[in-house]
Amino acid sequence: PRQDKMLRRLLGLAAVAAVCGFSRVTPQCAVERLEVCQNKHCKKRGAAKTLRMLEAIAAERQLLTRIEIADMSHTEHGCFDECTMGPNVRVNGTPQTDEGKVVNGVKTPADCAKLLGVEDDLPADWSPP
Repeated sequence: PRQDKMLRRLLGLAAVAAVCGFSRVTPQCAVERLEVCQNKHCKKRGAAKTLRMLEAIAAERQLLTRIEIADMSHTEHGCFDECTMGPNVRVNGTPQTDEGKVVNGVKTPADCAKLLGVEDDLPADWSPP
């Protein structure tokens, strides 16, 4: 059963890599960019730690996903305007636009790994460096 799961995952990643044009079989193509809000309300809820965890997980697994501080300077409040549900992370958005899906409450290593598509590879006791 474990080998079947690993084989299915590998075949799925190979299919994603082929569609996205990557020669390396890694899951990063589905998520090209993650933007983490660093406005005061999200920061109070742990957005700085969320940013560090995303960067650490992506670096450890050599993912091509860009992890960035969100640039929402075009909005009235300078953020995703979902402050009470933060920390907020936008997936595959475009800076200075409202495009992309905003995911709320990204606080744990498991939340970060899920956004990066590596939740099956993250040890339960993982903590940021």
